[in-house]
Amino acid sequence: MPLYVDEAQYWYWAQQLSWGYYSKPPVIAALIAATTAVCGDGEPCVRLASVVAYPLSTLILFLLARRLFNTPIAWVASVIFITLPAVGLSSILISTDVALFFCWTLALYAFVRALASNAWRDWLLLGLALGLGMMSKYTMGIFFVSALVYLLWDGQWRVLLNGRAWTAVGVAALMFAPNLFWNGQHHFPTFQHTAEISHLEQAGLHWGSLGEFLLGQMLVFGLLFFPLLLWSIALKISSKSGEALPHQRLLLSFTLVFLVIICVQALLGQANANWAAPTYVAGSIWLAACLVQKRFRQYWVSGVLVNVLLFGGIYHFDSLWRVSGIELTARTDPYKRMRAWDKLGAQYLRIQQAYPNALPLAEERGILSELSYYARPWGLKIVSWNPHGLLRHHYDLVTSLSGKTGQSFLYVTDGELPKNIAAYFTQVSQAGVLHVPVHRDFSLDYKVYYLQAFKGL
Repeated sequence: MPLYVDEAQYWYWAQQLSWGYYSKPPVIAALIAATTAVCGDGEPCVRLASVVAYPLSTLILFLLARRLFNTPIAWVASVIFITLPAVGLSSILISTDVALFFCWTLALYAFVRALASNAWRDWLLLGLALGLGMMSKYTMGIFFVSALVYLLWDGQWRVLLNGRAWTAVGVAALMFAPNLFWNGQHHFPTFQHTAEISHLEQAGLHWGSLGEFLLGQMLVFGLLFFPLLLWSIALKISSKSGEALPHQRLLLSFTLVFLVIICVQALLGQANANWAAPTYVAGSIWLAACLVQKRFRQYWVSGVLVNVLLFGGIYHFDSLWRVSGIELTARTDPYKRMRAWDKLGAQYLRIQQAYPNALPLAEERGILSELSYYARPWGLKIVSWNPHGLLRHHYDLVTSLSGKTGQSFLYVTDGELPKNIAAYFTQVSQAGVLHVPVHRDFSLDYKVYYLQAFKGL
């Protein structure tokens, strides 16, 4: 499957390693740079970190669950986690959740060890995991909130006076500092982007958004597991028997705090279903501990089977659809926006060869990202059409029309030429058309214009 827009953009970032990028911290780019250095720039190598990271995350989760409970519960928790739909889907793509899951799981394991041992190695491991997590995705910051809630709730507030604990925080802060410095140099684009996609500026309460987010959790944690998780938590909290689950406060702090925060965000603005994904590290252990009892065994087995079938359907979607004999359409194909970019890139390169002195130019992030990868090596020279100096995406941040007076371009668009663009060039003409049929009612269609001799801004 060709790279999705975000994946192609991350690959582009990996060609220009930095302490920060427009929409994300730098770890995703570093991972791709590492894997592609080993086995090349093909799609499997771009995504290789996902294949490696999730088994490692599962191993750490196993060690954590075994430390908190026992080996049988650890096995069940690991099986629940590795079969989650979110983990399955994310393991065949490359996304920021790959490193976030690993760092969150490692940090929770180190946190539990540090509280028990107060050993320097455990506190330092916690600091390293937190710092790396913050450099992977900013939602790692919720770990600090969850830890604080747990320490206060469990009466372990004296940990807040522990110099070793604050050393861990200091290590995390030092690791995160380069990204803060980079953001400061570039007027904090990553923080602005994070605020924009949250839509917190919208007035009122958005119950529909909250409902959509909660329904989405069934596709993140599982059609059976998410209702079972909520049911088991409600049952334990409301129980009058006083039979609390061992480590109940720890697991609830690292399950509910994250989930509640993202629910509030969904209610006030917008939240994607995967934004609460680290919830299900502790959530998997909680559910395993609740369901490992013999009378509940059929529930976790059924939940795993449902998740395996769901992921199998996602992974083998094309094969299953071909067997059905039903024609795929734009409405029935969830992968339609990932298909055929390799073919479109090949078509563009044929036009590019006829204009060897022209640089690729586009305005929309999607085509900028896909051409940067599928029109290699020319794609790496792509420039964002941004005559007014706006900051809409990473290509606005790192490419510029300044200093390109006299340069010719091939402008790629799925619409018409921008107004007044002809005034910036000595001559404008159509160089070709890009057309790749995907389905009977869906295709990739772009026009390519030859813009000759840029006059300057």
